[in-house]
Amino acid sequence: MAGKQQRSVQTAERLLAAAAEQFAQQGYVRATLAGISLGAGVTKGALFFHFSTKDEIAEAVQNRGRDVMESAVRQLRADGKSHLQLAVDLTYALGRLLRENVYVRASARIARDRHPSYGTLRYCDGGAPDFYGQWLGLVGSLLDRARNAGELGRRVPPASARTPAAAAVSGLETLVWLGVSADECERWLAGLWDMTLSTLMPENGLRAVRTTAPTPL
Repeated sequence: MAGKQQRSVQTAERLLAAAAEQFAQQGYVRATLAGISLGAGVTKGALFFHFSTKDEIAEAVQNRGRDVMESAVRQLRADGKSHLQLAVDLTYALGRLLRENVYVRASARIARDRHPSYGTLRYCDGGAPDFYGQWLGLVGSLLDRARNAGELGRRVPPASARTPAAAAVSGLETLVWLGVSADECERWLAGLWDMTLSTLMPENGLRAVRTTAPTPL
């Protein structure tokens, strides 16, 4: 029984990995259950044993992408950084994950292909995790906390404090999708933070924040 259960878990993992590759490369609309089962090296019957629909396996891939994000956040928070430094470093972590982690790339592609109607962005609505909602919500909330903690200028309105979050998340996702190199992405991100923080931070606080990639990333 234990061996059968282990094989079932391994099959589910292969299916998730194959689905992430399909969604990242083909997009949500063009990805097929047949292609996913073929990529995993299992029958369609085995796929339907674990996932009954494409929506279901897409949600599982997004959940895995969310777990990767939360792990990155925990590692960064362990260093005891300021809210603002954590927001900056998290955007560099996002760039790395988009390049190196297929689950994060797939989550971005699924969110883009489904064309969600945001209106007012909902970062935690209890439904399936959404790439843009997760990252915009997390970086944006860190910038809000930085503002409340006095790490930003007193006259900075809340909407302006969140502006770099939208620019960083959407810009990085676009650059990686276009195949821009890691070095170029990081130079762009450093330029973005240099430009925005110079207008958002108090005069005596700018030098306290590193705008380049953390080492090690």
